[in-house]
Amino acid sequence: MPSILPLFEGHGEVEAVPTLLKLLLAEQGHHMWHVDHRRLKRVRGLSYLRKNLANFLGYLRIDNPDAVLILLDLDDGCPVEEARSLSAEIIKAQLPFPVAVVFALREYEAWFLSSLPTVAASTQLLPTGLEYDGDPEGRRGCKGWLSRQMPSGMIYKETLHQEEFTRFIDLECARRNSRSFRRLCSAVGQLAQNVGVSSVTP
Repeated sequence: MPSILPLFEGHGEVEAVPTLLKLLLAEQGHHMWHVDHRRLKRVRGLSYLRKNLANFLGYLRIDNPDAVLILLDLDDGCPVEEARSLSAEIIKAQLPFPVAVVFALREYEAWFLSSLPTVAASTQLLPTGLEYDGDPEGRRGCKGWLSRQMPSGMIYKETLHQEEFTRFIDLECARRNSRSFRRLCSAVGQLAQNVGVSSVTP
């Protein structure tokens, strides 16, 4: 069975990213694909990845996965420009498998705000009927905003809540409200379709 190897940023994404990828693969009908939990790779963030890109690319060449998804937060800057820039560096390595670069603007938790009605309705940690009025990708500090909606004395923690909230994302709702989530969805499809092909898509 072919698998996607995700490179991601935070500790909470160790569980959340595989969960999200499984939802997307199933929705798109790529039922033979899976995420190999034994080979997850945390790269801490864009600046750290850039500084250590040669090492990470060397690791990927040795590991030789079926496909690679680089999924990072982007607090500032243009996701399209940053993705193109990073992709241009990766292309030089001529890896023998497809790679897709995706940035969550401004953080992964913005995707929860993009599908807040279904996330809030499925957990006791948020008020039922909670909505977000505004552009989820325009907000800084989504984690803090989520914390303020939780019961008194509780705060949002990636390692405790990120995977749980991910399970309740309505994919169509998130796509409708988030450009970067739409990019993620298309990237997963591109990886599945390009298996066995050397390609890098920003």
